Amino acid sequence: MSITREFQMSKSGKLMLLVLILSLMTIQITGTNGYFATSPEVQILDAQNIVATERFEGYNLYARELMTYDTSILIDRKIVITDMEGNIYAEREISHDNSISDCPVEFINSTTLVYGETGGTKLWNLETNVTVNLNFEGHHEVEYDYLSETYYTFNRYITEIDEEFYGFDYVSEYNSSGDLLSSIDTINYSNITEICPFEDLFNSSIDVFHANSLVFDEEEDAIYLNSRGLNTFYKIDRQTGDLIWALGRYGNFTLFDYYGNQRDFLWFHSHSLEKVDDDKFLLFDNDTHNQTDATNQESRLVELTIDEDKMQANVTWQWIGPEDYWSAIWGDCDLLPNGNKLGVFGYTLYKGKTEGAKIVEVNTDGEILWSLTSPKEQNLKYGIYAMDRVRFAPFTSESRLVNPKSNAYFEWDIWYNFRSKTNFTGEYFIYLDDQLVESDTIIFPKYWHPKTIRYILPEVVDGKHKISIVVADEGGHLSLDSDFYDGEGTTTFRLKLKLELVFGLSLGIGVPVISASVFVWLKFFKK
Repeated sequence: MSITREFQMSKSGKLMLLVLILSLMTIQITGTNGYFATSPEVQILDAQNIVATERFEGYNLYARELMTYDTSILIDRKIVITDMEGNIYAEREISHDNSISDCPVEFINSTTLVYGETGGTKLWNLETNVTVNLNFEGHHEVEYDYLSETYYTFNRYITEIDEEFYGFDYVSEYNSSGDLLSSIDTINYSNITEICPFEDLFNSSIDVFHANSLVFDEEEDAIYLNSRGLNTFYKIDRQTGDLIWALGRYGNFTLFDYYGNQRDFLWFHSHSLEKVDDDKFLLFDNDTHNQTDATNQESRLVELTIDEDKMQANVTWQWIGPEDYWSAIWGDCDLLPNGNKLGVFGYTLYKGKTEGAKIVEVNTDGEILWSLTSPKEQNLKYGIYAMDRVRFAPFTSESRLVNPKSNAYFEWDIWYNFRSKTNFTGEYFIYLDDQLVESDTIIFPKYWHPKTIRYILPEVVDGKHKISIVVADEGGHLSLDSDFYDGEGTTTFRLKLKLELVFGLSLGIGVPVISASVFVWLKFFKK
């Protein structure tokens, strides 16, 4: 199945914008096929907006596991998309006869999720509610390769060495028909002398490698592979499987902690390795089986900056959770477009008692801006392996008016809908006083980096003028941002509409709904 990154509006390439203002109009969010909630679901997740003005607005995508608080008996597992208050807008029940770590979920384009469960990895198109079974299984990770249109996941295996049984993983590559195309054996990058001294076990075998996250880099044609058991991640040539370097306890980098001290270890049993720039990575340090201090239990969000020439790695940012945030297993750390970090302490332990997930959005100063927790007052709790903050259409920054007295131009930063690992292609359209004055294709950068668009203003007469930019992703989902400025080049008022995408009500085009008493309808017209 081809996952397109291209977008074509029409033969003329022109987008006509129709804005209808209907005063005092109430819009009800609805959906099709029963998979969109028409009202918030009663739940035990508690959202707190500590500094709502500084948080990054969006929706939260995750797989959640509902279990009893006292005995951790599994009740159900669902993929959910919630708003910032924890209200459910989309959900799907998935198999719950194995660990939630076997059920990753993420967007791979503007409409489609990929997720894993018992019985096979699946694609789920949110707009059409069509599901495709890819006919392969794995654990912890499903990573889409946009270049070859294949998928990577992990498969465990047990091998006997000197009359003892040890567990390793294959990094398996499948096509959309479920055919195994290639396999990399993690035993090539490790050996049994490196096992955790706490002797992690899986199915009564010593769990040596325990692969739990993978990032495929298109430009480098390389795989970044994280080993929980070895406290190390590896850069691997995708074509040959050859090891390029390793970073961590068994790597060839010199390691420095946040305070500049050289260390043998920088984390213990980490999860959710993410590449966020050419030289930056994020990971979630569970601080489980700490080999320098077994009593230390401080799960952290960690940013690493590396220098491949010097072979040096530094912790350049960290956030240590309170003692009741210690998450012995699971966990996630993501970078948001505004620089904040989204941290998932997915299965917390506090004084020997398992608790529900604790999720935070923190700024670079370590201040909590938003949190989502599973209260203890009921005999129910949620475990959450990982979470993504998403939008359903591209979005822009506040406009910047540069050189207002002469050679003035407007400037916008533009982001894709979610933290993508490829460069999607869309289009942008600039309107001046409701006339289309500029349009072009746009390449959205990876990792939620911004793309800057500039428009040089022509000579304008005195008086108020309106300038708008509309950005479309590869699926035709639209943003809308407008400014009014006077003829002397001073911005006087910004119209920023709060749009929410309603899936399933159009053919490939999201219908935006305004939460205030204004309805804006964006529509394509073919000439």
